[in-house]
Amino acid sequence: MHDNELGNQTTLTNPTLHGGSPIGRQISVTLTPEQFEQLYLQPGGIGGKGDLSKRFGNPTPLGIAGFLLSLTPLSIYLMNFGQTTATSATAIIGAFYALGGVCMILAGLLEWVLGNTFPFFVFTTFGGYWIAFAILNDPMIGVAAAFSATGSASEGAANPLFAEGVAVYLVIWGVLVFIYMIGSLRTNVVFVILFFTLDVAFFLLAAGYFRIGEGRDPTSLLRAGGAFAFVTTLCGWWIMLALVLGSTGFPFSVPLGDLSGFLAKKKTV
Repeated sequence: MHDNELGNQTTLTNPTLHGGSPIGRQISVTLTPEQFEQLYLQPGGIGGKGDLSKRFGNPTPLGIAGFLLSLTPLSIYLMNFGQTTATSATAIIGAFYALGGVCMILAGLLEWVLGNTFPFFVFTTFGGYWIAFAILNDPMIGVAAAFSATGSASEGAANPLFAEGVAVYLVIWGVLVFIYMIGSLRTNVVFVILFFTLDVAFFLLAAGYFRIGEGRDPTSLLRAGGAFAFVTTLCGWWIMLALVLGSTGFPFSVPLGDLSGFLAKKKTV
């Protein structure tokens, strides 16, 4: 049996048979690589060694939920929906800390326990990103205000030292997400699209901050970045639906476009 086979034991007792003696029955549920990948987003559909996944719940939906509950409103703010702007992100600083940060790091650590390496470092690094993002925008900490002689956050945010510092950081994240997109080529099509659109969003936002540093209007670039991030969230919500259906035993699922066998190593005889 492969490492990605899951099973559970159920003991059935029928008092009318053999004087009430228990009847043991082994129920073994074997997950195909496609099914394992869909539940855990693990490239190749093969989990870590051991049987911990038989005893513990699946942390993947927690990580995806934390990501979506942080990025979805942020992408809407960046697109200036209604009266919102990027500054509106300050209103949900708590969500960035608790959902984006704590929930994603917790999910990542649980993936590590289960031996699922790819979702482990994706979730934990993004958990760190959301905590860093929350600190950057937390008015109690006042990072942007530190770049202003008057202590004004808006003035500090327009300072080239601040704006271009953030831009360089976003470019580096764009590089990391590109690498994640390469890794996702062995998961599913929707996950690949998620990373691709997110990567474009990072580079567009970086370009917007470079424009701020030059004293130019960044609105169009920030809106475009928000639009690509919103497409990212649509992919994430579709994956979330697939995870919930798979975790709750629904008799049907939604297609993700399995790529677990893509670029697989050839087996030697």
